[in-house]
Amino acid sequence: MSFAVADWPPYFDRDLPGYGVLADRLNSIFSKAGMQVTYPWFDSWKAAYNNTLAGKVTASPGWICNQKRSEYFYFSYPVYIIETVLFHLKSNPIEWESWEDLKEIGPIAITESYYFGNEFEEAVKKYKLQLRQVRLEKLAFNLLLKDRVAVVPMPLDNGLLILNKYYTEEERNKIIYHPKKVGRDYLHIMISKQAPGAISLYHKINKELINSSDTQGRFIGSQMKVLEICSGVSQPDWHVK
Repeated sequence: MSFAVADWPPYFDRDLPGYGVLADRLNSIFSKAGMQVTYPWFDSWKAAYNNTLAGKVTASPGWICNQKRSEYFYFSYPVYIIETVLFHLKSNPIEWESWEDLKEIGPIAITESYYFGNEFEEAVKKYKLQLRQVRLEKLAFNLLLKDRVAVVPMPLDNGLLILNKYYTEEERNKIIYHPKKVGRDYLHIMISKQAPGAISLYHKINKELINSSDTQGRFIGSQMKVLEICSGVSQPDWHVK
């Protein structure tokens, strides 16, 4: 079973022994079931997505479900929860309570293939939010430090780790994040519908994820339904009787 990934610390990091906290969790879950996982690494998540889409790799973990993606993939039972915040310069404080407020704040730097939920996508269209798309997360922070964008939405622990890994103390001290959360989202494994035996693999993966959810019950739980998490997505239920 092959999982297409790219660097996304702390969830996936090829420099760490267990390849990151999410990779380590998946390795533990599937190894107990006798299912071996390999990780083909790509230079970006866009490349990981495209290779999985083409059926060259079986699946890819760490994605938020949405209707567009569900045309080509099955979304597994949730494996992790992330909380996204807005990073900004201390010299450029922001206040926001609604999506409309982001229109007045300025350009937003987002990473290719990132998805911040239906509400954010609808706000982009409704309020014509200015987006600046980059290939890698650290490039978004580069734009922020150069004052070419006003905010960078990013999972909190992901953003903090990138700042600590790639930036000097002086640079880090220029950046802060707003306490209001942009979103709290579930991450899934996407199984390509082009993969041989895709639906059978989908059910096998779900069985192991549901059985192991009690080890992180405070995050996941074991009774979630597709329609509760993945609005507008049509696929077989996670729980097979």
